[in-house]
Amino acid sequence: MHTHPSSIHYHVNVSSIAGHVFDVSLRIENPDKNGQILTLPAWIPGSYMIRDFAKNIVTINALDDAGQNIDIQKLDKQTWQAQAVSTALTIKYQVYAFDLSVRGAYINDEMAFFNGTNMFLAVEGQADQPCRLTMEKPVQADLSHWKIATTMPTKMQGTHAFGEYWADHYEALIDHPVLMGEFDILPFSAAGVDFELILAGGHQADVKRITKDLTKICQHHIDFFADTPPVNRYQFITLLTDNAFGGLEHISSTTLMYSRNDLPSLSDAGQMTDGYRVFLSLCSHEFFHTWHVKRIKPQELFGAALDKEQYTEQLWIYEGFTSYYDDFSLFRCELITQAEYLKVVGQNLTRLIRNKGRFKQTITQSSFDAWTKFYKQDESAVNNIVSYYNKGAVLAMCLDLLIKHQSNGHYSLDDVMRHLWSQHGKRHIPTPVDVVQNLVKTQLNLDLTAFFQSALYSTEELPFNELLEKFGVMCHFSPRENLDDKGGVMTTSPIKVEFGAQIKAREIGTQIIQVTSQTAAYEAGLQVGDVLIAIEKWVVSKENLVTQLNYLPFGQTVQLSILRDKKLKQLTFLARAASSDTIALEVIDQALCNSWLG
Repeated sequence: MHTHPSSIHYHVNVSSIAGHVFDVSLRIENPDKNGQILTLPAWIPGSYMIRDFAKNIVTINALDDAGQNIDIQKLDKQTWQAQAVSTALTIKYQVYAFDLSVRGAYINDEMAFFNGTNMFLAVEGQADQPCRLTMEKPVQADLSHWKIATTMPTKMQGTHAFGEYWADHYEALIDHPVLMGEFDILPFSAAGVDFELILAGGHQADVKRITKDLTKICQHHIDFFADTPPVNRYQFITLLTDNAFGGLEHISSTTLMYSRNDLPSLSDAGQMTDGYRVFLSLCSHEFFHTWHVKRIKPQELFGAALDKEQYTEQLWIYEGFTSYYDDFSLFRCELITQAEYLKVVGQNLTRLIRNKGRFKQTITQSSFDAWTKFYKQDESAVNNIVSYYNKGAVLAMCLDLLIKHQSNGHYSLDDVMRHLWSQHGKRHIPTPVDVVQNLVKTQLNLDLTAFFQSALYSTEELPFNELLEKFGVMCHFSPRENLDDKGGVMTTSPIKVEFGAQIKAREIGTQIIQVTSQTAAYEAGLQVGDVLIAIEKWVVSKENLVTQLNYLPFGQTVQLSILRDKKLKQLTFLARAASSDTIALEVIDQALCNSWLG
């Protein structure tokens, strides 16, 4: 604990709920003699996109110790310089906060939430100095019962109180998101770590069931890395809304966004709904990052500057492997059955093979271009890029199966993860670009050069089909059952005629929201935004489109009537057989399957 007063002190207060404004003041005891430079991050660690948080700073002023205004100049979009003063320097500024997301800052009448990247100007030249943060209770009378949730250290007895918090340095200060407001605090513990599930935004969930299930997941991850856990306190800060999804990892917490209606209710009677499974998987994913991202880190992101893009081709290791283990852990904790787990794997494989972009972008290119292509996706993404989450999870599965196969069950991907922890995460040594290849070679004594070359640096298909077969699991490929079919389940009446576009319902007709290349819809010239009104003379809707298509004999051409930019147009559509772009898995040898799933 710090006994000496820190020379950098931030003070935060919610000044306007209607205007969504935080007041922040920053006192610097020993400012730069040549005029203090201050910057705000342009991106937040874990979310690889330039977000220009400084655009939300509404007003900014600088004062000397006598309270006199002094000059402050803006140097670029996120940098300011205050005039030289011989005393302490205070910067007062206002931050507009109405971005309800895991990476933003947000104020409404029920809560105020922020990440430090949105709020705290960095004091240039003093990034390694300890910081104090005072959070003031809102003066508005109806907010008198507000509390605080954060894992930032404090000397206060009440861990949910307004008052003084501290951080060892700026990087730690911005790695503890803060929630103020009305919320539920649900404590539980696993392996000596104190956990809290924080639920904000209102819900009617079976919280006993959720904390019981989260206890299993947290215990699993701690046991998995087989070492003293790197945290002794951890929070799942969950912002519940009508319909949202998101998660962002931090050093000893995560911020999640989720749909309150997808949490289990008391009347669910132990049923595992898809919505609840995805929530547990999200919690599993973010808590796994406590080791694998927050402590095991790629070279390029180790102590990375937050003013501009920091490129790495390693995100397949970090997000891909985590996306494999997030669901696999639910199966290992017995929260989902083998059949439920294989359904999820089937859906992941289906997503991958429906993605034509996998033939244009390698997984390492996908990682490198996360800043633009992955984080700024448009309607063409399905045709032009591949996801390092989705393909990374399939790659991780292939690698796990390959290691198990080549080592006769002696090793698995688990061993690679533990070596990553003991050699890198635990020792604060960042990972070089070929870390996984090296560990497999040196620690497991396996030569998988050809697999890595193909999987990482080419757009060749991953060998999931052959590898699953070696473990007694058969991939069934078939056309989808309907346009909403996500795969993972054996189709009983697959569609006959290919369409090739994603649609959404409209009062009349149906709107095209995505077109996959080299499909019937693509060849017909349908484009995103078109409203498909009729096939020949028959009006279509989201409900009857597949039925209408299935009437058509293969090889027949028909007229599509569409509205494009409010103009009526006719397109020619050729009916052809639907492609087998949907995968379901079947266990044909349970003993072999057990040697994968354990």
